[in-house]
Amino acid sequence: MNIIHLISNKVWGGGERYALDLCRALEQRGHSTAVITRKGHPEVDAPFVRAGIAVGHLPLRGAIDILSPLILSRILDRMETPVAIHVHNFKDAVVALRARRLMRRRPSGVRIICTRHLVRPAKTGKLDRNTYRDLDAIIFVSDAARREFMTTAPAELRDNPKIHTLHNSIIIPQTSEPANKHSDFRFIYTGRISPEKGLDTLIEAFAKVEARRPGKARLTICGTGDSRTVMPIVRTARGLGIDKSIDWLGHVDDVFPEIRKAAVGIMPSKVPESFGLAALEFMSQGIPVIASDNGALPEIVRAGTDGLLVPPASPEALADAMTALIDNPDKAAEMGQNAKKHVENDFAYDAFVSKTAEIYLPAQ
Repeated sequence: MNIIHLISNKVWGGGERYALDLCRALEQRGHSTAVITRKGHPEVDAPFVRAGIAVGHLPLRGAIDILSPLILSRILDRMETPVAIHVHNFKDAVVALRARRLMRRRPSGVRIICTRHLVRPAKTGKLDRNTYRDLDAIIFVSDAARREFMTTAPAELRDNPKIHTLHNSIIIPQTSEPANKHSDFRFIYTGRISPEKGLDTLIEAFAKVEARRPGKARLTICGTGDSRTVMPIVRTARGLGIDKSIDWLGHVDDVFPEIRKAAVGIMPSKVPESFGLAALEFMSQGIPVIASDNGALPEIVRAGTDGLLVPPASPEALADAMTALIDNPDKAAEMGQNAKKHVENDFAYDAFVSKTAEIYLPAQ
């Protein structure tokens, strides 16, 4: 099977990693994969290039784009079927669907699949409704994402077999390296530093933890963001006198060694997460998660078993949860082991790839 991912985002994120991991796994299974991105964004191309995945470029400008569908249709005319075009944004689905209509040969062997990586209602315009109708499959990464989409989706999509909920998964690195726990109790955050991720809530909560349990804990932050978001958070940490208890690591290519040094992962998102890959990263390494009780996070983190769930944007509730685990490290360790088994049993990457391949090429 030939598989093409269309990726129009200008920066690297969870959707791009999702596509990269799928390409790697499907190449290992004997399929041929490629990605088409927007020209001029080498930070998006580079991880695919390093992995040996073929990268091409198109404008990918959605409904106003005339050139991309024409070029893509000629590419498809030359490819052996079956072909799966996997898009990660509905505007890219418009490009892929137009390309299929423009093909000179019969397009029966070309399927177009869209993964929905957001928690948002369906759009209701005519072009949007036609796009939903013409796609061969729509994958939602969580029940939360599917439910929100369906609040405004066309009636014909309800209970439609083209609709799939398929929880995300991650490739867990194989290592015999033991967890290098620090003598202090270390919390870790990994991901973008952006307003919706709740870093301001985390900083305020950590200040409360420091006041309650002085010198008992440290916080590691792996991630970057724009200056308008980062600088106020740094100033807040300094103003609260906790900046020396925080390790600001910036961008980290491989976060797993840092995760293995921690006792608890923190996901303080203010807005509903469509999934939350960081939760799986933490849990796969045997550490529990304190997460906001919103979006898909309750689908991943079993409250009281794998970690703790708290109301979003509540420094007091987050601080209470953090303090509770500092005071009971054995319970935290037990939750971490539960979390690791949960990921291994219920979020196995091989099963995720197999289910995705079935959607690409359903049984005849």
